Amino acid sequence: MKYHLSKTAGHAWWMFATAAFLLLAGNAGAQQKAKPTTKFDGPAALNAAARQPMLAERITKSFSLVGQKVLEFRSRRQLEDSVKEFEAGLKSLQASAPTPEIRENYQLLEQLFEEFKGLTGKTANLENAKPLAEQNEELVWIATKGAQLIQQHTKSARSDLIGTAGEMRTLTQRIAKLYLFRSWGIRSDVIANDLKKAEADYRADMDRLVKAPQNTDQIKSELALAETQWLFLKQAIERLNANKTSITELEHVSKACDNILDVMERVTRLYEGVKS
Repeated sequence: MKYHLSKTAGHAWWMFATAAFLLLAGNAGAQQKAKPTTKFDGPAALNAAARQPMLAERITKSFSLVGQKVLEFRSRRQLEDSVKEFEAGLKSLQASAPTPEIRENYQLLEQLFEEFKGLTGKTANLENAKPLAEQNEELVWIATKGAQLIQQHTKSARSDLIGTAGEMRTLTQRIAKLYLFRSWGIRSDVIANDLKKAEADYRADMDRLVKAPQNTDQIKSELALAETQWLFLKQAIERLNANKTSITELEHVSKACDNILDVMERVTRLYEGVKS
């Protein structure tokens, strides 16, 4: 899995805080090796870990939808549900973490999420969306690191497939979020590059999965459906590019991204069941 962030002053500050936290936590972990409190199921844990960055993107996307009055009722419910799922996922991943390093990463993620969650409870408007957008980047970065650590711990062909499919889930929500940011004028200096990279990463991941020898007929069918939904998304994006603040086209892009997410949820679960 991969995730690249822009270099900003806020990002540098958080990276310093992150490094300090992990250094202190790592020293403590070296003194006493912690044991997971619940049974660790590698494929299931990796799937759950890969959902966390997706949920972080989805929360910010939903906040932006509510603020721009796009699918407002649906998006508000999705925002609330995603916050609850993120919190539940944190508790589960901490409880079953197989190594001190992984547990410490999720302890840090929990700290970051507390402040992030506070922002999501504020009025959904442009003023509040700007700090949320910055903290979203940090949250996704640490959540992605957690998934990467678990993927490395469970290294196999199966874990690579779960990780790739999981990243595609995240990218569906990131792409929708970025188009909403563009409409709102957030991150306008880098938004074009962010969008280009997100779409390129999605295509690279899809190409990787399509070529996987582990694909069953059911997985092939789901990937074909995802490709069809991608074509619908590209058509919606073309229409949105002609009118960048169109509520109707923002709605179509958001729905198309969610449709692809639904397919990739099924694909990721199917990869859990393939032989490692």
